[in-house]
Amino acid sequence: MPVGVYFWDDNTTIHRGVPASVSTGLLLGALEGTAISGMQWQFTGGENGSSRQWKFQTWTTLTWLLSTGGGIGGYAFGEWLRPDPRSLSFIASGAGWGAVSGTLFGAGVVGGDWKDGAAVWGFVGYNAGILATGALSTVYTPSYNAQKWMWIGYAAGTAVGCIVYPFYIGNDAPFRHALIANSLGGVAGIGLAAVFAGQMSDDEPTSPGGTRRAYAPPFHIGFAPTPGGGGALSVFGQF
Repeated sequence: MPVGVYFWDDNTTIHRGVPASVSTGLLLGALEGTAISGMQWQFTGGENGSSRQWKFQTWTTLTWLLSTGGGIGGYAFGEWLRPDPRSLSFIASGAGWGAVSGTLFGAGVVGGDWKDGAAVWGFVGYNAGILATGALSTVYTPSYNAQKWMWIGYAAGTAVGCIVYPFYIGNDAPFRHALIANSLGGVAGIGLAAVFAGQMSDDEPTSPGGTRRAYAPPFHIGFAPTPGGGGALSVFGQF
């Protein structure tokens, strides 16, 4: 991959946001393949060795194909939108929020095996989170600070949902139905955080005189040839 990217970069222009978009697509596609393989495992008995299960090679091939497809989709998305890296972390966060909330909701709402519900609804939530945040990212780029507070709101909302648990003590209703409150509480927490912190900006670094300057990473890594024909690795930055 590094060699391929070298020749890619050497023969064409890789535009702003495209590398991060490709990387995000590869990751999300791989998780998509893993999720589908997990569902297939769950719905064929949930135990290794079932005759209805796909072979391990099938699971890994599916994951590889979807990861590759995700990378191609990420490239197309990056070329179309030229996204800010913060938009891509927002989409990845949406996938996480959707997967966790969907899993909790599915485990709580189904009437049969809670693991079946968790698998299906987790998969649905994962994709819904990607689609929702992907669509929003075309018109809205949340800062890292805003996303931090969205995660805090999500965790707090999920925790607040636990207030319904005491009502299930001594009740005939399955205790796991309370997980629905955790799921909806997390989504509500994101919404509230977006309302109050959605327009926060990231702290912009300034020079000693107080003027704004371009962002610089905390360290740089450099490679350079040496007079003897070898190579030298140097690391420098602001620590």
